Amino acid sequence: MFKSFDGLELKTSELEGRFLIATRDIQVGEDLLKCKSYFSVTSETLKTTSCFNCIKQLPSVCKLTLKCDQCNEVWYCNEQCKNDNISQHQHYECKFYKRLKSPKLKVYSNFDIETFTEIRMIVGLLSRYYQDTLLNNKFIIINNNNNNNNNNNNNNNNNNKNNNDQLTNSLEDVFDLVENQVTNESNPLAKERIDSIVEFIGELFNLVLLGSTIITTTTTTTLINEEKLKKIEMIKKINEKSRSIIHKTRCNQFGIWTKNDKCIGVAVSPSSSYFNHSCIPNCTDVRDGSDMTFKSLYPIKKGEQLTISYIELDQPMQDRNDELKYGYYFDCICPRCNGDTISTDSIDNWISKFYCSQKKCTGLYYSKSIQPILNTLNSNHEIQLSCSNCNHINIVSPSFFNK
Repeated sequence: MFKSFDGLELKTSELEGRFLIATRDIQVGEDLLKCKSYFSVTSETLKTTSCFNCIKQLPSVCKLTLKCDQCNEVWYCNEQCKNDNISQHQHYECKFYKRLKSPKLKVYSNFDIETFTEIRMIVGLLSRYYQDTLLNNKFIIINNNNNNNNNNNNNNNNNNKNNNDQLTNSLEDVFDLVENQVTNESNPLAKERIDSIVEFIGELFNLVLLGSTIITTTTTTTLINEEKLKKIEMIKKINEKSRSIIHKTRCNQFGIWTKNDKCIGVAVSPSSSYFNHSCIPNCTDVRDGSDMTFKSLYPIKKGEQLTISYIELDQPMQDRNDELKYGYYFDCICPRCNGDTISTDSIDNWISKFYCSQKKCTGLYYSKSIQPILNTLNSNHEIQLSCSNCNHINIVSPSFFNK
């Protein structure tokens, strides 16, 4: 999977699942992995000002005018983005998005805005499972340059130009993601909300595919035509997948943020999910719409695990662990959380140098260019770092990276 990315190797352990290690010494500012999300959606609150294709927000407060006229649920920033995406959107999630707010869906009124963003993501993935796997009806891209038809195995929102330096993903990769079970014992509030989402999605697919939110018990199979029987069986398979997909995406999706720290969407990118969490990460992810680049923050030794942070790092240990437990369903075992008080204080002081100094920004400073072996640099050498969120500049010396 990572053969084209020098320095990475995918490993597996019972404790940590799948993770990446460095197969060589890595310098500051290296591009370790570039990937495009498999599927991404705009946030429910910002869907009329953010493009469904490139997942970027308009620079002004003006609403977008180009949209899907069938579902009225997705908007585009220009004709090119609409042309790149609209056929694919209407092949997959469009007819389900169209009925998201139907009064026939009884649990509809119970959901907040954030839950609807999550539902849009889950429905998008399940619509691909329905079309690609159950119907064997994958979306086909017509290449106008050579008149050949090509399967679009990525099914992502963005344009489908091939990027040789980007790692792409498939639906099978999504299903293969690590899944952390949510139970009444581990997280009763999350379990209750997931139960409601599963019920809602079941009703939605019944409504769209069968015309009713339920399959009535008075209907016998002898009165149902063969086509409807097939749809009923497909809906059962979709219902069996929905809870698992929710668990997987909750643990593995990424927020897409503006430079002023506003979440405009979420994305699922299985290849990027192999970076485990640490409260002292040695890498950071830099996002551009649904594209992601992973950069090394400081020198990494051969054999070390490559990690990023899933949360805001400038928090007390208990707050960090509570957020990870509730949002990602695991306990952090990094040295910053498991060390003694003296070592923990030392680590806190060191990693805090990478926090962006701008108010309310949660980004980390990284080098956009590769820096040579730092101990060979003159102490007066200046290194320019940029914030991964807001692009704020920080000028440092090589000693900045000393532990």
